Amino acid sequence: MCSDFFRRHQISQLAKKPVLLLLLIVIIGPIFLYPMVTGEYRWQEGASYGSADTLLANYERWKSNLRAQGDDGKLVLAIAPIRGLSKKFLHARGSLSLNLFDGSLNVEVDGLPHTGVFDVWLVDNLPGPGRSVRPERGDAMLRVGRLKADGSRSKLQTQLDHKQLSDFRLDLVMVAPAGESPEDGAFLFGSPGLFQRLYYSTPRGQLVRLGGDDYQAKGDFVHTVSVPFRTLIPQPAYAAESGQPDLAKLVSLGEQLFFQETFKGNGRTCGTCHPIENNLTLDPAFIATLPPKNPLFVAEFIDALNSSKNGGLNFEIPALMRKHALILENVDGFEDLTSKFVMRGIPHTLAMSISLVPAPSVADRTTVPPVQRTGWSGDGAPAEGSLRSFAIGAVTQHFPLTLKREDGVDFILPTDAQLDALEAFQLSLGRNQELSLPLSFKPHLDEAIDGQQIFLNDGTNPTNKFGAGKCNLCHQNAGANINGLNFNFDTGVEAFLRGKIGADPMRPLDGGFGRNPNADGSFGNGSFNTPVLVEAADTPPFFHNSTADTIEEATAFYISNEFNASPAGRFLGGITLFDFEVQQVAAFLRVLNGLENIRSVIAASKKAIQQPQQAKSLLGVAIADCQDAINVLRRRDSRLKTIDGLAVLHLVAAKELLEKAKVTSGILPRDALIKFAIHFLEAARNRLVN
Repeated sequence: MCSDFFRRHQISQLAKKPVLLLLLIVIIGPIFLYPMVTGEYRWQEGASYGSADTLLANYERWKSNLRAQGDDGKLVLAIAPIRGLSKKFLHARGSLSLNLFDGSLNVEVDGLPHTGVFDVWLVDNLPGPGRSVRPERGDAMLRVGRLKADGSRSKLQTQLDHKQLSDFRLDLVMVAPAGESPEDGAFLFGSPGLFQRLYYSTPRGQLVRLGGDDYQAKGDFVHTVSVPFRTLIPQPAYAAESGQPDLAKLVSLGEQLFFQETFKGNGRTCGTCHPIENNLTLDPAFIATLPPKNPLFVAEFIDALNSSKNGGLNFEIPALMRKHALILENVDGFEDLTSKFVMRGIPHTLAMSISLVPAPSVADRTTVPPVQRTGWSGDGAPAEGSLRSFAIGAVTQHFPLTLKREDGVDFILPTDAQLDALEAFQLSLGRNQELSLPLSFKPHLDEAIDGQQIFLNDGTNPTNKFGAGKCNLCHQNAGANINGLNFNFDTGVEAFLRGKIGADPMRPLDGGFGRNPNADGSFGNGSFNTPVLVEAADTPPFFHNSTADTIEEATAFYISNEFNASPAGRFLGGITLFDFEVQQVAAFLRVLNGLENIRSVIAASKKAIQQPQQAKSLLGVAIADCQDAINVLRRRDSRLKTIDGLAVLHLVAAKELLEKAKVTSGILPRDALIKFAIHFLEAARNRLVN
């Protein structure tokens, strides 16, 4: 059977390394007699997909950026309406600035009705059965003042009393009509995010990190003078025995919530649309494998969510979901469920912490309200647009039992503690830093080498022999940013979809960012945010409307008439490439994706050795990512060769070893299998890059 295994995968090519082959046959060979066990990966106790070290690295980068901008001890929160909390939607936006040294508080809001009178409240959400992030009776609420009109803007300047707030923790700031109970009438909200809670609440050098022997204290909020109002900012709820935030526990609990918590809704979880076994995204092929009663299909078997049985109100359009992996989103409001919606693909959540910082409003006019760049149009989160508030919007949009979307009846909203954990998990996924292009590929990867040159060629050097792909101008280092900032662009991808033969007429026009009505019936300014490319090849379909099924098709879009006629295309002066150059750029992106998969598999494999109790779960993740690496390096246009056949063979061997390790009960033999798998993974990586 050992010889059959090697013959089946052509690993006889490894005979060039006879010592390794002999070790593999003598030591590992007998284990291949164990039966193969396959099955879907399911979350188990203990963080397995998220990484506390990745979360910490992202936090350190956030903190460095804050200090580089001149941290002056002021907590700044954006204030905006939020679906799920606001009793009335107003096109009003604002901000709160709290000086943590002297307690001076400034609030400014634009867009409030001139005839109204409005108060500003601070809320301490107290824990207890049945409670949530919503301001509720029993929570501690403090009215801090009344907004006064100052031209088109309403303002409040006041001084907080430190003694009055000694036991108060600021979970929410809200704006409500004067004279109304704030828990019943508030319509603007803001909240400290996870990193703000860590930074402003944690004493210096007390942040707890995952790692055992590599524990390292990290300093926070470094000031030599006292900060009397620091205790006003709540710590993340999950702590170690020291009482300080425990990032590993935050990530673990966030992962559990992400994949298991239904919030008493229709059965969906965050993982329903972001399944871990499919790179945290959906595609038609994966959807086709799901059973009929999977919560993804609730619109097909819950009458209140079925448009054919509820009077034509749309919760999902199952045909578009199954055919194109499109999910219905009411990004422009819930006022007209029969016609006011868009259909969008599921963006993966890998390395999203790198792409959250939006460009300044003067650059692309899309930073108000979003303080972070989420979703395809860059304004996917409700309220101030933060990742923290994304969960509130997701539960309201996707989890309800009926389309009344009534909190406490159709679902329950998350608590502050749950929002902490969910944010921590999402910020712990994937890479925590950008690549640095160009990479030094092995000489035999001529397609990827040329593709990288085309990707980086901005067209300014007329002597450059490579085509000007101009990709790096918007996707620096194959990421989602320009100088660390994420921009929105109108690339004409909606027009491209409309021009495709067989474009589905059931898809409504998608106006992208914003709520401004357009003559064609869409809402927005036509722009969508820039996605990361490193993880692109194995996360199809592509673009917000799933208009491309492969990375080759997605790359070819940028030489289309629709792109070159778009505002983004005109700004770049158009892009002209030959078909073979498009294929070369796609090959480059496939190698990048394969390398990232290999990094992820090695990380999960090493973690399986370090955390034997979670080994099965971690190996499930590693096996899935290993298969992704095989797919992106193997699946090519029939006119072109496989990117690197021997790298694929190394990956196949690694995957077989990891599968055997997953069903091996003994720690020592399991670890031996994992270590041999890591050897093959490193060999595969060394076939691709120096």
